Amino acid sequence: MDFEAIADELYGLAPEDFTGARNERVKQARTAKDRPLADRIASLRKPTMAAWVTNALVRSHGEEVELLLELGRELRDVMADIEGDELRELTRQRYQLVSALVQQARSLAQARGRRITDEVAQAVRTTLEATLSNQDSADAVAGGRLTDGLQVSGFSTPSPGDGTRIRPRPSRQRPDSSAGADVADLEEERKRRARAEAERDVAAAEKAAQRAGVAVERSKQRVDTAEREREEASTAVDRLAAQLEEARAELGRRTDKAQEARSDSDEAHKRARQAEKDLEQARATLDGLPG
Repeated sequence: MDFEAIADELYGLAPEDFTGARNERVKQARTAKDRPLADRIASLRKPTMAAWVTNALVRSHGEEVELLLELGRELRDVMADIEGDELRELTRQRYQLVSALVQQARSLAQARGRRITDEVAQAVRTTLEATLSNQDSADAVAGGRLTDGLQVSGFSTPSPGDGTRIRPRPSRQRPDSSAGADVADLEEERKRRARAEAERDVAAAEKAAQRAGVAVERSKQRVDTAEREREEASTAVDRLAAQLEEARAELGRRTDKAQEARSDSDEAHKRARQAEKDLEQARATLDGLPG
């Protein structure tokens, strides 16, 4: 019995099946007199709903989760060196990717007969967000054996639409400028920020559309290339088939010639043997005549 295989099996089960299956595996290990393995299996904790759906997401949508983990690696590598538009774009990518994965998690759970509450969905979001700032969290999610949701640590760039806001730095020139602001000033500031966020959304959407257009063009080029290569391969196959047919015909002709040559050779040997017999008989007749 292999612990890693057993753990993968257990954390791939529905939550209500986990405890019974784990206890059965413990019993099997004890029957096999492998007490250390039994103790390790017994220590495995039943996953929460958020952990279970995240584990299921990793198993069913591994490629999409890997995109998130790759984005996290990029963010950790460059976070200290980027700002402005580039940072906002990475933040936008982060939010869109996490949101898509959370939606996939909801759909996945629904397909398996479970309804994910908003609280569980938020726990899944936070768990996925944690992979972006911390390598240990990324490894834990990738392993597909979470027992509970994860918390974000390290850097935390607010995601558009997730209810968080960037806290402004205190101004040294105006240390408490907002304290005396009236309602009109606050409303104007709210509108300004809303417009700035909308402009960022438009800019991000334009970039996304441009990337999509490039992707479509590249895809078309790949299709054209593949079709051309298919036609070339088809032509090559036809040419080789014709050459093979010609080679078979040539082989048939040469086989016929070889058979004809063997037949002629056999006939020549027969004539030679008959000539030798005739020669011996003639010599005998000559030797029997009087001198």
